[in-house]
Amino acid sequence: MTELMLDTANMEELKFGFATYPISGVTSNPTILKKEGDIDVYARLAEIKKLCGKDKSLHVQVVSTETNAILEEAHCILDRVGLDTYIKIPANEAGLTAIKKLAAEGVNITATSIYSTMQGILAVLAGAKYNAIYYNRMEDNNIDPQSVVTEIRQFINNSGLNTKILAASFKNVSQVVNALNNGAQSVTVPLSILTSAVGMASISKSVDDFKRDFETIHGTGSTMLSI
Repeated sequence: MTELMLDTANMEELKFGFATYPISGVTSNPTILKKEGDIDVYARLAEIKKLCGKDKSLHVQVVSTETNAILEEAHCILDRVGLDTYIKIPANEAGLTAIKKLAAEGVNITATSIYSTMQGILAVLAGAKYNAIYYNRMEDNNIDPQSVVTEIRQFINNSGLNTKILAASFKNVSQVVNALNNGAQSVTVPLSILTSAVGMASISKSVDDFKRDFETIHGTGSTMLSI
C-alpha cells in the first residue's frame, strides 16, 4: 500500500493535513523541529503521537553521531514517545551499526540520509523498515534519484525483505510523482506540496465555472440540496 506522510512538526499543519488528506504518518528531524522554535521537544512529540493514534506512524530522528550515543538516544525516544515509534538513523557507518543492533531488538528503524543505491542496500540488509531517500538533495548533487529509487526497489523485491522506500526531500509535485512512479512505496512531503497540488488556478476556475453554470439556471446560492 502506498503511504503519504507529512514532513512537519507543526500542530496546525498536522491537524489540517490529517483532516484533509489521506495521511499515513508523520516524519520529523532536527531541522523540522528547529522551525518550531524553542519548544519542549518531547512534549511536542507526545502531542504528535497522540494525534497519530494507532493507525499512523511517527518517525523521530536521533541527533547523536556515535553508535553508543545513538543507541542510548533511540531508547530514550522509545521510552518517552512510545515503543512503536520509528527511530530515524542516518545510514553511515555509526548509524548502520546502531541500526543492526536496534533491529535485532525489534525496534522500528527508518534509515535516513540515503543518497546512493549501495547505501540503501546496506540499510535494507541492516534491518531498516524504511529507507528515507533524499530526492531533491540527490538532484542538487548531480545524482539521479529515479535510478536510485528503482535500483533499491529492485533489490528489495529480489531479496524478499520488507523494507519500504520512503522518498523525502522534495521541492515540487513532479518529484513526488516521479518517486512514486519509479518504485517508492512511501513519500513524506511538507504540507505546501499537497496544497500546491490541489490549489492550481485552473482547478479553482473549474469549480467556479461549475457553480456559476448551476446558479445560472437555478438561482444564486443554489446547490443540489436546494432544488
